[in-house]
Amino acid sequence: MSKLMKSKIFTFLVLAIFFTGCAVSDLEPFADATVELRRAVIESGAVTAETMAAAEKTKPSGTAESDAEKFVDIWQDRVKLVDVLLGYSDALAGVAAAGAEAGQTTEMLGNSVMKLAGIVPVTGSAVEAGVQLGQILIRAGIQIKTHRNLGQAVGDAHPALTEVAKYLEADLNDLRLLYVKASQDIENTLDETYGKRESQHKKLLSKRDELREKMLKTLNDTNIEQVKKIEELIAYMEPEHQEYKKMYVELLQKRTATIYMFNKAKVGVRAWVQAHEELKLAIEQNRRPNVRLILSTAQEIKDAVDRIRNQ
Repeated sequence: MSKLMKSKIFTFLVLAIFFTGCAVSDLEPFADATVELRRAVIESGAVTAETMAAAEKTKPSGTAESDAEKFVDIWQDRVKLVDVLLGYSDALAGVAAAGAEAGQTTEMLGNSVMKLAGIVPVTGSAVEAGVQLGQILIRAGIQIKTHRNLGQAVGDAHPALTEVAKYLEADLNDLRLLYVKASQDIENTLDETYGKRESQHKKLLSKRDELREKMLKTLNDTNIEQVKKIEELIAYMEPEHQEYKKMYVELLQKRTATIYMFNKAKVGVRAWVQAHEELKLAIEQNRRPNVRLILSTAQEIKDAVDRIRNQ
């Protein structure tokens, strides 16, 4: 069992001793929506990694860290940041399901937020960001513990979680740039492989049109034979030309779908922040939080992943 999973289970079990004063159904949808967002984010990373790996095969090996390796580093950091959001939402649902006084509730929620500081990435590409986020979460946890109202405690947690989301969006931007570069590398390889023959194919088409024009003006055996020979050459090159066109169109379609997927992932993160911002009022009014935008965005990300894999 991973260290992260043990931490989450420990947090949930300890929090299960206490009670928030809210119904279980009030906060479970928020935690469930966070699970769906995390699943969609992981799927988006997996499908992008496939393109990165394909791009690496087109380049000579070197000692420097490859774009695929950089992608994996940043992607792992991104998953850890989503795990912070998931760990928090699980802890919040846990205290809501437990049963204790409000003071005990906020204290345990504060402790859970402080524990999340151990999840943020502190190696690879996110050392500085991880240290900063860890400090932010610890300060937020200390502040949350001073409250005697869960809604106010959630309000105090919001700025720290917004910072997590900010770094997550920045990671998504970095990942998108790495992906686009990898996709362009594949496009360049296609051009290098087929470029000369595509140029010849275009010249033959142009020459054929020229000779056809001459043939219409001066119909003779020489013109007819020249056109026939060019038509035979074009027919001979056509399968390879169609292969190039198919691969090129698929590459552009996949690039469009993947960029759309990254954009939707950013929308999903912002939807999570918006839903959490409204959570304070939902707790105070003892009603279910609105998580429709998180769920719909997560579904759009998964649909984009399916389109990419089916191309």
